[in-house]
Amino acid sequence: MSIELAKKLLEEWLLQRGFKILNKLSDRELILTEGNNTVYLRISIEEFPTDSYIVDELSNVMRNRFNYNKAYIAFPQSARDLINGKLFRSNRVGVYIYDLSSTDPEKAVEELIPSIPIQLQQEVNEDIKGRIDELERVINDVKNALSSINIQPLTKDINELRDRVMRIEHTLNELIERVSRLENLGLQSMRNSIINTQGSSSVSNELPDFLSNNPWVDVLRKRGGGSG
Repeated sequence: MSIELAKKLLEEWLLQRGFKILNKLSDRELILTEGNNTVYLRISIEEFPTDSYIVDELSNVMRNRFNYNKAYIAFPQSARDLINGKLFRSNRVGVYIYDLSSTDPEKAVEELIPSIPIQLQQEVNEDIKGRIDELERVINDVKNALSSINIQPLTKDINELRDRVMRIEHTLNELIERVSRLENLGLQSMRNSIINTQGSSSVSNELPDFLSNNPWVDVLRKRGGGSG
């Protein structure tokens, strides 16, 4: 089925009823005006449509439904008995049926289901659009500012800092090892001192009370050791 024939038939029929073509989004999509209303029209050219195909077409229209006061899908005559009126009315989407084989231009198109108009919130849309534009300007300013920054000096500084940190970590590890060795040496020295103290105290404990802590005992012990 030719999209050009279907589009020409629908355009002529709509123009005769006061519609004006505002824009053509694609071969199958038209934007029209009807008084103060903007109207979206999607043209289906599937010669033997199925239920799932019709639902898919409705889903495609619903993506942009709230951008327009009215929305329609134009189906060929073969889709008439497959149209779920309740489904289309609940989504406020109208249906045109067209017949390319008709010899009467007035009857070649029929409004099977009228589109229920919705009120567009123009002020809200303009406010949102203004905010989006402002965000885009800010993003562009940030991009421009970042693109003008020379990151080479920063990269050099970062590398130098990384090298310093590595050197500091190496020095800390050496200090930790030294402290550990010193602690081990201190513990060994302490053990030897304790052993010596225990040995001298055991000898002293073998003497009678009146000879304990007597300095002459040490003198005699040394002399005895020398003569031996």
